[in-house]
This record gives sequence, structure tokens and C-alpha cells, in this order.
Amino acid sequence: MPDPFQDVSAAGDEMIGQIIDALEDRADDPAMTEVIDRYFADLDWPDGGTLLEIGCGTGPVARAAARHSPGTQVIGTDPATELIEDARRRGHDIPNLAFEVCDGARQPMDATSVDAVILHTVLSHVTQPQALLAEAFRVLRPGGQVVVCDADFSRLSLALCPDDPLEACAIGFSRNFVTDPWLAGRLRPLLTETGFETEIFRTETRLDLEGHGGPVWTKFATGPLVAEGIIGQPLADALIAECQRRIDAGTLYGFNPFVTAIARRP
Repeated sequence: MPDPFQDVSAAGDEMIGQIIDALEDRADDPAMTEVIDRYFADLDWPDGGTLLEIGCGTGPVARAAARHSPGTQVIGTDPATELIEDARRRGHDIPNLAFEVCDGARQPMDATSVDAVILHTVLSHVTQPQALLAEAFRVLRPGGQVVVCDADFSRLSLALCPDDPLEACAIGFSRNFVTDPWLAGRLRPLLTETGFETEIFRTETRLDLEGHGGPVWTKFATGPLVAEGIIGQPLADALIAECQRRIDAGTLYGFNPFVTAIARRP
């Protein structure tokens, strides 16, 4: 099946609701918050300037950015009207925050008009990451920074042992809900080809020990299998229950490595 994150609006109401819940649940994950805080610390925050988040989803990173730097105008964009409507509701009380619906490769900003751009877990869900990076380059002023933070989904795992059935769910999630699981490994040359000068490139470890990822990956992976008649709902329910059992027992081990790149437009 195609990655539903490519075109959220076409995914159907039930899947859209699941995506919204998953995005906001991940925003509450302390491991993910630490990753975001680290790249926030490396940004030159433009007091009086503009920060753009491309592919903002429901807006958790944009909300955090606006609260982190009240003197910066933060704009989040996403092609999914449903996600932007949700983002506006959640961020309505933040004065330096705005959201717009637009295609990732066609931002409503003039060339060289933006001080910083964030692409948070976006490029692994698009067919042409080069187009989004080129658009980030276009809107950035000379000397402006781009942050790309994305998961290395090729190494996503829930396994505790060989033949662990939850590992099949991790594999299924990467196969069906990620466009390019290997994007992280190609990120540095993609930035160079676009014209950016990479200043920071580091790996991050997002461990899910408390259920901020495992239940989502398991539910998302089993849903299509049930819909296609490959497994029955009782088996899907059992796999979801096993994930919850591990959370309750303190044995869940979800491994989801990330990379963060911070680059500058010359």
C-alpha cells in the first residue's frame, strides 16, 4: 500500500484520526522532545525574523518553536487541510504562530525571505525529497539555516528475540507507512546537491520503552493486513495486546534511530 502520509487528505477519516493521534502522541514522547530541544539549541533564532516549518502536520514542533522564541514569527505549512485545521485549533493562543495549507515544494514565501526552515520527519514520507530541499533553499536568506530531522526507518525494531511477532509489525510499518525508509543514509549528499553546507550531522536514539511508538507501529501495521484478509482481527488484537502487555511489564523495547542535520545556505 502507498504511504498514507504522502496524501493524508486521501487516507479517509479513520486513518486521518489515527495520524493526528500518532503525531500528537509522538510530541509527548520525552525521547522525541530531547531530539527537538537539541536542534533548537543549535539554531540561530531570528529575533524579529521568520522560521518556516514545512510539513508541520498538527503543529507540535511549530508550537514548541513559537513558545521557545516569542520574537520569531513561526509559520507551519502542510498540504493536508485536516492537519492544518487541527494545528490551528491547538495553536490558536500563540500570537507569533500561523499555519497555511500548501504543497511542500511550493511555499507561499518570497525567495530569500525566511531565516530558518525545519523539516521534521517529512522527507522520508515524500517521493521527491530534493524538491522540498530546493524549496527550503529558495526561501532561505543567504546564511539562513535548515534543520532536517528524520527517522532511519530501515532500522526500526520492536524485537526482543529472533522470530518476535512484534518485529513483523515494525517491518510492516516501515514498508507501508514510510515512503523511503533509507532516507537518513542519503541525507548528507542530498543537502550538498541542493547547495547547502552541512554544519552538524548527528545520530539520535529514540527508544520507546513506555509506549509512545510501539502501539502506533503495531496498530498501523496490522490494520492493512486485516483489511486485505491476510490476518483476522483476533490476531491483530492479540498483537496490539502483546504490545500493551510489554508496556505494563516494563519489557517494551522499541528502537527508532534518528538523524539530525543542520545546514546553511551560503
